[in-house]
Amino acid sequence: MRNLILIAAASAALSACATAPVATFDPNGSEWTGWVRFTSDEFQLYANENQVLQPFSRPCLSGALPRDEQRQYRELSGTKVQVTGRTTPWSANQSGARIEHEGSVIRNDCGGAVVILADDMKPVA
Repeated sequence: MRNLILIAAASAALSACATAPVATFDPNGSEWTGWVRFTSDEFQLYANENQVLQPFSRPCLSGALPRDEQRQYRELSGTKVQVTGRTTPWSANQSGARIEHEGSVIRNDCGGAVVILADDMKPVA
């Protein structure tokens, strides 16, 4: 009987973790703070630090800085940053399914409805 109680308690705890809400970003915003990962010409911005450590983690927002800045800030991968810019709608029906932003190519690895056309990125302490 005691084992059944322990199993039920463990199951309830795991269920609570699995259904815990994941923080997301305002797609209409102009400033976002989160953890960044860089891949190719784009970055993915995550609301939670543990998300940036997991491959293929969702939800996130894909975006890009102008090419020279994108290359300069790649060293910030895995850290908390503040991004400023604007969003633009993503459409998979686009030619080649990508958006170019001042020399950087956004493929939308996050698969969101919008992507960030970033102007600036800075580390957050």
